Amino acid sequence: MGDELGPAIMALQQKLSEQQRAVADTKRTINILLKMAGQNPIYSQDDEESSSSVRADQFYGKGLATSAAEYLAMRKQACQPEEILRALAAGGFDFDLMSWRENDRLRSFTISLAKNTGTAGKFHRLKNGSFGLRSWYDEEFLRKAAAGAEAAAKSARRRRSQTPVVKSKAATAKGRKDKPKLVKAAGVSKEKGRSGVRPQGS
Repeated sequence: MGDELGPAIMALQQKLSEQQRAVADTKRTINILLKMAGQNPIYSQDDEESSSSVRADQFYGKGLATSAAEYLAMRKQACQPEEILRALAAGGFDFDLMSWRENDRLRSFTISLAKNTGTAGKFHRLKNGSFGLRSWYDEEFLRKAAAGAEAAAKSARRRRSQTPVVKSKAATAKGRKDKPKLVKAAGVSKEKGRSGVRPQGS
């Protein structure tokens, strides 16, 4: 029964996070207007930010993709992987279950998000390296962007395969130095042939 209600609960949590974010934005706007009118703000900064902060157990016991998607839905904007990672850690996500090395956690986390992109993924990676929810962006635009990226990658691979191998100056100079030695050695060998032991039968 719990598994069946999971998607509905997650959708409501995302909606709640968006509503809380909207409340914080409204409070901030009211404070700005009060300042412009020469009056004191009525909402404290802590009160404004409390609705958008991560709870200590918000991501505890949840999956990685689910937690990352929930945080992005709360922020309502694309975020860099390190910011999402910090938020998940602050929200109680258990990274020990991922079997990642701690000093390589950010790289592993970024790779994991990147694998969950594309037409069947939850996320979309922007050119600046940040990740957003794929549902935020126009699907036709995403298809065109993916096709353009694939074409650019193919062109780059084609250029690399057609580029001739250029020897370094040091290698070329070394080759020139080696040639006289080979000629000299051949000369010595030829001279030894004249002055050496006569071939049998002569």
